[in-house]
Amino acid sequence: MKVLALDFDGVICDSSREVFTVGLRTWAALEPGSTLSADHPLSDPAQAPQQHRFEEDSLFRAFAGLTPLGNRAEDFGVALRIIDLGLEVTGQAEYDAVRATCDRPWLEAFHHRFYQERATLRERSLRDWLALQRPYPPFTDLLRRRRGDATLAIVTAKDRESVRLLLAAHGLDNLFPPELVLDKETGVHKTAHLEALRTRLGTDFSHITFVDDKVNHLQRVSGLGVRPVLACWGLNTPREHDLARRLGYATATLDTAEDVLFGRAPLASSD
Repeated sequence: MKVLALDFDGVICDSSREVFTVGLRTWAALEPGSTLSADHPLSDPAQAPQQHRFEEDSLFRAFAGLTPLGNRAEDFGVALRIIDLGLEVTGQAEYDAVRATCDRPWLEAFHHRFYQERATLRERSLRDWLALQRPYPPFTDLLRRRRGDATLAIVTAKDRESVRLLLAAHGLDNLFPPELVLDKETGVHKTAHLEALRTRLGTDFSHITFVDDKVNHLQRVSGLGVRPVLACWGLNTPREHDLARRLGYATATLDTAEDVLFGRAPLASSD
């Protein structure tokens, strides 16, 4: 049986507005003297983020452009530091160089505080928190339609409780057995998630297609022997699309995902 191992943020759900809100509030807590967050309305936990005009927010756009280069929650802090310092970062090597200058205690503090801020936002109003994160209907509809053609699993750096709540809210929880939802506690990198998934399913890596919206995740796991696919509808840019193609990875859009992941859809019965 084919196995589809799916990242969550940027593949199943668009969480860009939520991680920006939570990341900015984390930054404001850890960097109280920064002008980056001083006058931004989302820095204030009393503000209702679902009313914010994200599409008109230049800071949000800059943050979204750097998100594909990160990995875990602390990398949202790295992105904000790059913006705060006014650095020009156009690729992975430049991003990694900036990240290397960040003190480990600061990265750990950002990671820990990020999840505190997320929990606070979620507990203050679950409905508002859910409204910040939207599934990609063409893709989730595809998963429902072709669920019998693959074993579906989630491999994510997100926390399990957030994934559980979002799957339930969007009626997707019946697609993923709980034991095949591997969250941030599984490991730092997706190699750990995929190794754990292989063990749980008793399958070979060659039977697993790994779908992520970050090229750096695909690069890290490609040596395992899984089939890497870039979800071009996710938190990435043409920069990542071109890089994935140069590296020889399959790329999928919402229009081509069915063919890329399943092959051509079966013809409808004429009965």
